[in-house]
Amino acid sequence: MSIPAPSSPVWTRLASGGLSRIQTSHLGTQMLIKRLELSPAPPAAKAAEIYNYFAKWERSLANEVAQLARL
Repeated sequence: MSIPAPSSPVWTRLASGGLSRIQTSHLGTQMLIKRLELSPAPPAAKAAEIYNYFAKWERSLANEVAQLARL
């Protein structure tokens, strides 16, 4: 399964609080979620960072990528 396009609304939903609904045991993803929850960055900047992270680590995040369709 591949990640949604950068223009997909899923990234905005994740940036607006949806990250907390992702269940992961991947330490890097847990750190990203915590850092973005505490970040004052605008949702558009967070969405771009989340997309870039998933694009880079897509092969290691099969479980998390599968969850994107449900968010």
